[in-house]
Amino acid sequence: MIHIAVCDDDLLTTELVERLILDTQKSFSEKIDVSIFYSGESFSKAIQSGCPFDIILMDIEMEGMDGIKAGYVLRANDENDIVQLIYISSHEEYHLQLFDVQPSGFIKKPIEPEIFKNKLISTIQKVIRKRQQGKKNLLPVHQKGKEVLVPFRDIMYLESSIRKAFLYTRNDKIEYYSTLNEEEKKLPVSDFIRIHQSYIVNFYFIKEIYNKKVVLVTGKELPISEKNGASVRKNYLKFRGNLVG
Repeated sequence: MIHIAVCDDDLLTTELVERLILDTQKSFSEKIDVSIFYSGESFSKAIQSGCPFDIILMDIEMEGMDGIKAGYVLRANDENDIVQLIYISSHEEYHLQLFDVQPSGFIKKPIEPEIFKNKLISTIQKVIRKRQQGKKNLLPVHQKGKEVLVPFRDIMYLESSIRKAFLYTRNDKIEYYSTLNEEEKKLPVSDFIRIHQSYIVNFYFIKEIYNKKVVLVTGKELPISEKNGASVRKNYLKFRGNLVG
C-alpha cells in the first residue's frame, strides 16, 4: 500500500487533491491510502512516533505552523529521509527556505490536474522503485575502524585530495580514506553532480551557477572544470525542472 498525506488548511484544495490522488489509483495495482490534515500542528502530531507516509503533499502558507516548519519536524528524524515531500503553493520565492527539508518537488497553485497527476505518478513510481531496491538514503563512510552513515540530504559537497576524501555538511567535516570516483558510485545521480576532478556537489545546496563556479547557499564558491561545465548546467536545469511541477 502507498500511504499519502495531504496537509492544507483550505478545504476546497484538499478535496481536489484527494480526488486527483484517487484518480491515479487505476495506474497502479498497489492500493493508495490518503490521510488529510488541515494544519501543520495536526500533521506534526501524527508523525511524532514515526512517519507512516510514503508521500506528503504539503501547503506552505497555513495558519499557525506553516508547511516549512512542518517539513522541519518531518526531517528532524533521519528515518524519514526516504519520505517524498512535495510542496504545493502559489508562491515560488520559498526556494532557498526549502533546502533543509529536501523537497521532492513543487506544484504550483492553482493546481493543473494533468500536471499534478503526472508529478504524483512519477513520485509513486519512485517510491515503488526504492522499495524494490531496498536502498536507504545514507552514504556509508568508513572512518577509524567504524562505519558512519551520513544522510544524503545532509551532504553539501565532497572534496578529494590524493587518497583522502572530505565530506562537508552544514555543521561538520568528515575526513576519511577514499576517492571521489569511489564515492560518486554510491551517490544518487539525481541529486549529486561531479563539477570538478576534486568536487562533487549536492544540487539542493546550489544557490547560483556561473560559467566557472557554483555558489552554495552558504556562500561557499567551488570551481567548475571546463570539461564538466556543460554537463553541470544541463543536469542542474533538469534537477530544477523536476522540482517544479
